[in-house]
Amino acid sequence: MQPRTYTLKEAVTILHRSGGAEEASRITRHIRHWTSLDLLIPEGDKHTGTGRSREYRVEEIYRAAALLELAKWRVPVTVLTDTFRKFTVDFEEEWLLAVGGKKDIYVTMTWSDGLTVWNIAVGKPELFMLNDPAAESGHGGSASAIVINLTSVLRGLRF
Repeated sequence: MQPRTYTLKEAVTILHRSGGAEEASRITRHIRHWTSLDLLIPEGDKHTGTGRSREYRVEEIYRAAALLELAKWRVPVTVLTDTFRKFTVDFEEEWLLAVGGKKDIYVTMTWSDGLTVWNIAVGKPELFMLNDPAAESGHGGSASAIVINLTSVLRGLRF
């Protein structure tokens, strides 16, 4: 039996919390953009043509929820393109715990020029910073970090 898939419109309905048309439009644009960058992978063709909607598995909707949270905090998409999918696969067990909602799962993402590091922690957040040689030497550069409660983000989805 094939797993349930959701059209783009259904995915937006699941992901948007306010119910407002402006938020739904923003989420639709994000999902289309992330799909074009292969951050989200639809079932079947990425470019479906007129009259056929992309279909997304539930796992992709969970990824979209995390991406929406990161976008809300203005994490650059260029930082995500090389590492996000690998991160979600590497920490699949923790993602499933977050989906189940029984334990708080915290995701830490730290990035600087050319380097992105992900960490996941159960029960309490763990913040760490990168040693950025350019920043330490006074030649520019900077490092940024964000911590999100993945369990809380996924809890808000309405399937």
